[in-house]
Amino acid sequence: MTVTSEKAEAMQDDTLISIRGAKKYFPVHGGWLRKKVGEVRAVDDITFDIKKGETFGLVGESGSGKSSIARLILRAYDLTEGEILFRRSNGSIVDITSLGDREMREIRREMQMIFQDPYSSLNPRMTILDLVGEPLTIHGVGSPSEIEDRVAELLRLVGLRPEYVSRYPHAFSGGQRQRIGIARALALNPSFIAADEAVSALDVSVAAQNINLLQDLQEQLGLTYLFITHDLGMVEHISDRIGVMYLGRLMEVGPTEEMFSKPLHPYTEALLAAVPQPDPRGNRERKRVALKGEIADAMNIPTGCPFHPRCPYADAKCKAEVPALRSVAGGRQVRCHYAESLDLTGVAAQ
Repeated sequence: MTVTSEKAEAMQDDTLISIRGAKKYFPVHGGWLRKKVGEVRAVDDITFDIKKGETFGLVGESGSGKSSIARLILRAYDLTEGEILFRRSNGSIVDITSLGDREMREIRREMQMIFQDPYSSLNPRMTILDLVGEPLTIHGVGSPSEIEDRVAELLRLVGLRPEYVSRYPHAFSGGQRQRIGIARALALNPSFIAADEAVSALDVSVAAQNINLLQDLQEQLGLTYLFITHDLGMVEHISDRIGVMYLGRLMEVGPTEEMFSKPLHPYTEALLAAVPQPDPRGNRERKRVALKGEIADAMNIPTGCPFHPRCPYADAKCKAEVPALRSVAGGRQVRCHYAESLDLTGVAAQ
């Protein structure tokens, strides 16, 4: 369903996806009668935009809700509350959360996903022709011969030989399998791709090659990426802007270079302190930021700021009041009461 003119006007012309007040709560049932005993707040009041042609990196510890965001955008999950606006290739803006199955089927031609595990995301009983050509078959795009030609073209595009079409996934390495997954995601010429830990299962050198491939494809095809990872070194290399998540909430959003050099949230500072820095002579002194404990249970989120039990700067206000995600100078956003007064340490650009 096309959104109202007021919502469309509120969405900037360079924005492809606008997520507004998104919440996703999973009910937890227990006891003999399987009654609801609680809920997991996987995504809790998330608002941010992804601009056309950019790579938006989403980082945070495991369990912070990064993958849930991607699944909400692609409607693998239904929102508990909020809205997700998407600008289609014809220029119209739709609210994904209000679409029926038939309408959503058309939208999915314009947004695809690259999965984390290249071994389990490919059906071992299907040939590469069937795997990469499956989206074309499902959407009724082309005859069998046209699909075969398109698959061969996609394999060339991702750096694989077209004669591999008759082979099965077991004949390929992890890096090659992930390239097959990338080819499958490109089959329907999408404008948006969510890459969920797309290189985390690969060796460092192979991961770097696939990251370079994604950047080349973005420049060549005009793609927009949501790049989800826990590797801040990788996200620095590929992302234009970064969002830092903790317990289902965005803690900070901003341009990559600025966030690395001058973080505004204590959680961002702690993540950056864990990024390895090359210094063979050992002359570079770095501030050590040791977080207390582990990430809290998403069923029992602390009162006030969700990060306060682990924050070295927390006080009584942090324990009692929930900070809002607010805009600060330089077009950045942060969820911290004391963002302007804290003197946090970043890392040098690599």
